[in-house]
Amino acid sequence: MGETHSIEDRFQAFVEAENKVEPKHWMPDGYRKTLVRQISQHAHSEVVGMLPEANWITRAPSLRAKLILLAKVQDEAGHGLYLYSAAETLGTSRDEMIGDLLSGKAKYSSIFNCLARTPKEQTLRSY
Repeated sequence: MGETHSIEDRFQAFVEAENKVEPKHWMPDGYRKTLVRQISQHAHSEVVGMLPEANWITRAPSLRAKLILLAKVQDEAGHGLYLYSAAETLGTSRDEMIGDLLSGKAKYSSIFNCLARTPKEQTLRSY
């Protein structure tokens, strides 16, 4: 008699063989949920990370400083949007992810989300 392998076993073998798992592939619910959690947490961190810099744009001492801060904010926002789009391909809506963040169900990394006294200090903390 031949061995029968469950779909979970076949998926695990596929991953262990270092194959690329695509969003449309079958995957265990726990695996998909973990991916969405990790990707959305990264997206949330990018968006929340831009907030301290955004606060300084109108208070920056020169046009050059404003442009630098604006570029940083745009860069972080773009990363967040790209990551939200990636998580959406796994079947979770952006509204749901943001709702989870606002309700406290989802987390984000707050390492760069601290107060600064000057725009220069804020910019230096971000790098």
